[in-house]
Amino acid sequence: LAIAFALFAVAAARAEDYPVPQEPNQIFYVQRSLNPNTVVYAARLQNGRLDPKRPVEVYWRRYNDDGERKELSSIESRFAFGVRAEPVKDQPGTFKVSVVSYPKRAATLRLVDGVPRLEISVGGVPARLDHAYLEVDDSGSVPSVLRVDLYGFALETGAPVKESFIPK
Repeated sequence: LAIAFALFAVAAARAEDYPVPQEPNQIFYVQRSLNPNTVVYAARLQNGRLDPKRPVEVYWRRYNDDGERKELSSIESRFAFGVRAEPVKDQPGTFKVSVVSYPKRAATLRLVDGVPRLEISVGGVPARLDHAYLEVDDSGSVPSVLRVDLYGFALETGAPVKESFIPK
């Protein structure tokens, strides 16, 4: 238990030192315990509305390489960080969005006063998702996620909210 707590403390301290992306139409971002490279999720707009064919674009911000932008590989898109977005039937311009590696945790993408917002429950509270932090074990041939921390802001109050879980 002491070792797990120490690893958690080290990971939390490292995440605080990571750069925070500020991308146009950014809806959330994902950082990992491995390094400061960040996966950015941004809304794609077309004539002031969410692009109906591809409402979300996903790419790396490579902070260990001077912050350059890099597209996801096809494997990363199909199995890890890519998204699926489907229109919500009775809500024009609104999409159900999920990350391909964890589809059971879907969110709602919509424009609020012209600004893209990704809404999801964080800690049981309806919230605007801000970012996620993944504690990753890369000791095997394929990295595995040990813990996910979600951070957002409550829709009703704007207060920060957080939830941690072990993905299954």
